Amino acid sequence: HVPPPDNDLPPIPKSAHAVPDGLEPTGTFVVSGAYSGKNGGGTKWETPIPFDEYTLPPFPIETLPMVVRDYVLAVSESTQTPVDMSASAALGVLSICTQGKYRIRGKQDWVEPLNLYIVIIAEPSERKSAVISFSTKPVNEFESGYNKQNAAIMEANRMKKRILERRQKTLEEQMAKGKADQADLDAIAAEIADFKEKTPLRLYVDDITTEKLTSVLSDGGGKAAIVSAEGGIFDMLSGMYTKTVNIDVLLKGHSGDSIRVDRIGRNSESIMNPSLSVLLAVQPNVLSGMMQNGTFRGRGLTARFLYCMPTSFVGNRKYRTDSVPQEVSRAYSTLIYDLLDETNNPSTEYPEEITLSPEADALLEAFANELEPKLRDEMSDISDWAGKLVGAVLRISGILCRANSTVCSVFLDEPTPLVVDAETMKSAITIGRYYTEHSKAAFSLMGADPIVKQCKYVLSAIKKNGLAEFTRRDIMRICRGIRTAEEVQPVIDRLSEYGYVAAKPVSGYTGTGRPAAQSYLVNPAV
Repeated sequence: HVPPPDNDLPPIPKSAHAVPDGLEPTGTFVVSGAYSGKNGGGTKWETPIPFDEYTLPPFPIETLPMVVRDYVLAVSESTQTPVDMSASAALGVLSICTQGKYRIRGKQDWVEPLNLYIVIIAEPSERKSAVISFSTKPVNEFESGYNKQNAAIMEANRMKKRILERRQKTLEEQMAKGKADQADLDAIAAEIADFKEKTPLRLYVDDITTEKLTSVLSDGGGKAAIVSAEGGIFDMLSGMYTKTVNIDVLLKGHSGDSIRVDRIGRNSESIMNPSLSVLLAVQPNVLSGMMQNGTFRGRGLTARFLYCMPTSFVGNRKYRTDSVPQEVSRAYSTLIYDLLDETNNPSTEYPEEITLSPEADALLEAFANELEPKLRDEMSDISDWAGKLVGAVLRISGILCRANSTVCSVFLDEPTPLVVDAETMKSAITIGRYYTEHSKAAFSLMGADPIVKQCKYVLSAIKKNGLAEFTRRDIMRICRGIRTAEEVQPVIDRLSEYGYVAAKPVSGYTGTGRPAAQSYLVNPAV
């Protein structure tokens, strides 16, 4: 469909027609080789300016513990989704299970908690909810079983609370009448102060305000998690329910800084070492809004997330798939139960501290030294995110260390200290490099002009239909997602600006009727 070159020009290099492997499904064209010449319409062409395009690496599945790796692969096969989605979701679940129970010491004066903020970015119909459901299934089962098993204990606890409140009220009335002494008052006061209310176990929440999240953290002993296959949390943070942006609890919940809340109409809350994990699976437009929010970026919220942008499988999925084998599901559930049930050992002081072996320490130091100079040049545009990468890698190494441990301290009178070895640190660094590439793409593409996506869509349709020349109506006919001239014209203007198309010169019009519609020529390189 490429018009032949003028006789006085050399043939168009074959490479100028080629589309690199892997770009066909997205409709993105990166021109290789240079072409500068005229087509049959007399238009002189230059090599088009390519749109931003990233070839992102797949998740390094070999870095995960074998039990988790087998489950991730099975879920990916069953749901026909990229392994990146189930691997990132599983890492988020492991974070929920270990947060608040462990911390890892990088240096003498540097300690990190083990909670992570992970966000998976995928278009609608990518089966995000199914992946999240598989990953959190044992967490839900553990929570339900715990609450059912302890229902009678919690009810007795509530009854005791009501009895104490009644005794307190009665004693206050007697004291006012001079019928009780100070010893009685001190006794009931001490009993109330020592009373600890037992509430149902809540391992994670979904749709919640920041004010309520603070209360959930307080009730949960400083631990909480947000898990959602939607992006409503960002709408809430942006001020859906209030006129001001309130992200303090997410900032402090990630770093472990103390939270103190004193407001009129609410009980005072003080959380000394909060630990919050976040696992989200959202659509690109949700993350785009997050990236473009100046407060989120300025205060460092976006820098706290690990971003996963998996390659789409839509259009290549099988209907008949292998289900998750029972033994694989059972092994994964056993690991999650083991991690969640650890604090039942009263002889263990939590959080336990994980340390680094000399070899692991040297690897982390080398990685940090490699990264630091890049913060000024090639990673300067995401230096806020990259500045937290070494800490994220340290946290991941601690999570992998505990998940790889075959002996749980809950069964031992004297817990065996956990030490990150060289192999575990190598795995954590590999995962860190994976998230670096995906985060670069997230920061670059999520704040991009939405017209770019439509340009790629139109370019794909032009190539598919073999158009060397077209009008606006032609584009509206072959691109069902673009309905009006007001929608298509900005796209054509951008394609013209980047050198993919050019307005066809119109000779002098001398008629009396309406002139013919403007035609556009397609760069032969496309």
